[in-house]
Amino acid sequence: MSKTLYRKYRPQNFSDVLGQDHIIKTLQNAIARNRIAHAYIFTGPRGTGKTSVARLFATTVNTKKRKGFTPVNDDVAQKLKKGESMDIIEIDAASSTSVEGIRTLRETVNITPSETIFKVYIIDEVHMLSTSAFNALLKTLEEPPEHVIFILATTEIHKVPETILSRCQRFDFSRFSTEDIMQKLQKIADSEEIKISPEALELIAVAANGGMRDAESLLAQVFTNDSKNITEEDVSRTLGNTTGHEMIDIISALSQNNISQALSLIHSLVQNGHNLEACIASLIEKLRTTLFLSVYNTTNTDIQKLITAPKKEIEKLREIAHTLSTEKIIYMIEEFTTALQKTKNSTIPQLPLEIAVLNICDIKPKNEVNVSKKNKELTSQNTSTKSEEEVKKENEEPTKNTEKSPITKNITNMWKKVTQELEKEHKSIGTTLSMCTIEECANNTLTISTNTAFYKEKILQGTNRALIENIMQKYFQKKMSLHVTIKNTKKTSSSELLSYATQIMGGTAV
Repeated sequence: MSKTLYRKYRPQNFSDVLGQDHIIKTLQNAIARNRIAHAYIFTGPRGTGKTSVARLFATTVNTKKRKGFTPVNDDVAQKLKKGESMDIIEIDAASSTSVEGIRTLRETVNITPSETIFKVYIIDEVHMLSTSAFNALLKTLEEPPEHVIFILATTEIHKVPETILSRCQRFDFSRFSTEDIMQKLQKIADSEEIKISPEALELIAVAANGGMRDAESLLAQVFTNDSKNITEEDVSRTLGNTTGHEMIDIISALSQNNISQALSLIHSLVQNGHNLEACIASLIEKLRTTLFLSVYNTTNTDIQKLITAPKKEIEKLREIAHTLSTEKIIYMIEEFTTALQKTKNSTIPQLPLEIAVLNICDIKPKNEVNVSKKNKELTSQNTSTKSEEEVKKENEEPTKNTEKSPITKNITNMWKKVTQELEKEHKSIGTTLSMCTIEECANNTLTISTNTAFYKEKILQGTNRALIENIMQKYFQKKMSLHVTIKNTKKTSSSELLSYATQIMGGTAV
């Protein structure tokens, strides 16, 4: 059986490690100055080199003969590189979470190394240990033998107790850049004597989401095609992914309010067996890119840190960004985020996505249009039957018969509960309402104000108003109506819109 690519091309020296320069430099300085700590903890996303660097560090500190930081190939170094040394012990905490494994470690930790300088324990996925296992490990970390080094690795640092963290030197591994992944994949392709286009490499690198191991696994999957010249289409077909073009075509159709084309593209995705949750997530990611291209100046170099997409896609999305307002892009993100949440429990998987498309293109139910039309007619009739004197009197004394209630603490608290419940059921509406101000509460009508017409339209759109009023009735203990006014008609700034978008998506702007 041949080795997998990520094992075959695992870094053999510190110089082979890409994208973690700050960590490599610190570890090399520690070795050069003979300031080796007794415990380290490596944290970061999967596939970012934590275990590989741990093995390299264990090999380097245990090699007496080396050129710089590259071990000389003697018998001990060969054993260390092949993972055959008895003094380098790797423990998978995910498969042995109980305290018994750590107790066994404590019994053997005092035994001196047989052929190396240090005995190194590498504990992977350390956050999976039980509480009792952590307590047992803590005893050893408090008073470790001089010949022992512990290297803990985890993807979920928040699950590791503070008592453990305080006794370790911490190193945070970052995701690899698209360029670093492409560089490594190109080297592998050259070694395997397989030609692969830059576009295909970029597609794999973006799909890996910053994980080198994931990228190498995807490349191995592509290599099974037995093709000596791999293209972008080969990669898309092999990985079973939708191409960026399909998602961009949907966004482009929506930007032109072309409902039939957008629904037709969604139908094609369903017919071709694509995972709709993955498709919606891809749409949201591409709209996020569109949002940043809309908000930030195109010459802003920091935008590259926010966007992980092929260059061709970025150019196409930049063109779309010029045709859409920032408010519209945010609204599209909100609708697809809601659709993603509802798709998981929908009996017809594509229905939430189709409804999102209709909402984005502002297609209202016929009954809503008819009710609105009827209300306008009734209002017109009532106005026409009133005498000029009555109309004049109403205009002069509009609040004479109004039972106006002060904005009490009780009203404020009830409104807070309404917005909190809405944030759970429909995050975008709840977030919008939390930024509104209560102006008046009179005649079973609550009046709130917002700064922009966009937010007002969002609150009153479709079934949103009915949803809000139903929850208001629950907390106010009576039927309530919602009235929305615009207090300030100034145009919303890009920074305010970006802040609103990050609240909806649950992220932060960098």
